[in-house]
Parts: sequence; structure tokens; C-alpha cells
Amino acid sequence: MAEQPPIALTEDITPPEFFEQLLPLGFAAQAGAGAPDATLAYRLTGEGGGEWTVRIAGGSMTVVRGAADAQLAFTLSVDDWRDAVLGRNGAALALILPQGRQARPDAGARALQLKGTLAQELSREGAEPFRVELCFNGAPTPRTLIRMRLQDYLDMQAGKLNGQELFMTGRLRVEGDLPFLMQVAALTQG
Repeated sequence: MAEQPPIALTEDITPPEFFEQLLPLGFAAQAGAGAPDATLAYRLTGEGGGEWTVRIAGGSMTVVRGAADAQLAFTLSVDDWRDAVLGRNGAALALILPQGRQARPDAGARALQLKGTLAQELSREGAEPFRVELCFNGAPTPRTLIRMRLQDYLDMQAGKLNGQELFMTGRLRVEGDLPFLMQVAALTQG
């Protein structure tokens, strides 16, 4: 059997190519990066969308097409997914793939214990807001919606900005269950 050529991250990348080929290759190249065993689900809405289930176990990743129960499920449009994958319109892959940070090594395991839904509406110049919903352990409630600038969100996740300060200055607006948001925010504190 002939070896398949590598898939490039171009404008015509498809969700199946990304989830079924590139994502597992990237995970393997990082040797699992100390990821805890987990099941993630991705639901892409709109033309060309679909559902994928990502299972991480014993430092290996498998991806199957279709929905399954997951500890963390992402729902976003195909257009927002493509922006994140291609790093365009201010988006970044960190918006749809959980990222580790040295100051919070156990955050991944703690995140898998949460129950609730966090919706994010992240404004950006020259494009519609980036919208993604994270559902922890299949729990629709409590539900929290945050609105903020996309770059502020990325900087907050990287530890460059403080979420409490963003909230106090009005750069982070919250609707819904504030205690649930505080549980999620505790994951990013070093």
C-alpha cells in the first residue's frame, strides 16, 4: 500500500482530515504531552460539519466519526473551527484544543470533573464573534455565557491577563451562573 502524502493546513482542509488524521498525528508527535485519559467530543455546525469523538487513553489518541458521551464537548460552527485551525481572524487552535500550562499541571484532570456548560462569545475585528460552547460531562446546567475580546481571552488563557481584573474592568461580561464560571476559572489559576 502506498504511503499517503501528508495533509497540509490550507483553506480547503476538511474536518475529517483534521480530526481523523492531523489531530492524532500531532498528539503522537507530542508524545501525549502528559494528557490525562479523557473523552472529548466535537460538533461542527453548518455546511461540511459533523461530529467526532476523541479518546485519549494511556498516552494514545483515537478519533472516530460520530457523537458519544464525553467529559468535554465542543460545539462551534465550521467557519469558526476553520478560523481556529488556520489561525485566521484572530483565532487560534487553543480555542478548540485544551492547552496545558506549566503553572497548572493538574488542571486537565480537574476540568474532567466539572459539570455544566460554558458558552463563549469572543469579539474580533473584521469578523463575526467567535462562538464556542464547552459542555462538561454532558450537563446543560449550570450554564454561563461569557463575552469578551478574543485576544483578551487568549491572553487570559496564556496567563498574560487576569480574569478577575478583566471582569472588574468590564472587559469580561458574564451572564448566567457565576459560581460555575468561578470553578472553570480556578483551572487557569497557577
